[in-house]
Amino acid sequence: MLKPKTLTHILSEANTSGVECTILLNREGTLLAYSGFGDRDARMIAAITSSIWLSYEKYGKTGLNEDTLQSIMFECQDGNVVAGSVANLLLCLVAKKNVPLGMLQMKIKSLTDHLETPLRQMSAS
Repeated sequence: MLKPKTLTHILSEANTSGVECTILLNREGTLLAYSGFGDRDARMIAAITSSIWLSYEKYGKTGLNEDTLQSIMFECQDGNVVAGSVANLLLCLVAKKNVPLGMLQMKIKSLTDHLETPLRQMSAS
């Protein structure tokens, strides 16, 4: 069983090399765990990420000829964001503008691989 304190610690380990915040949210945008920014900022990023994810998932399938959306990246005024699917949830990394998108993609992949099994077990119980 993955404990909340352990989950927050795992998320905080990604907050290096320009990554400022790591967020775990459900597909509806509800914040489940985060490390980094304050609560209000994390909730706002979670809501925006969820909205973008659901739009691409709904409308992007036909245009991209893909069955599953694996990750999205977008640039904001103050930084870059990458989000990926883990279990039935979304994981989001927020980084400074100078952080290469390739590095963010590698971090999100590594973190989703690490969290996939424990989060699936939690959702099954």
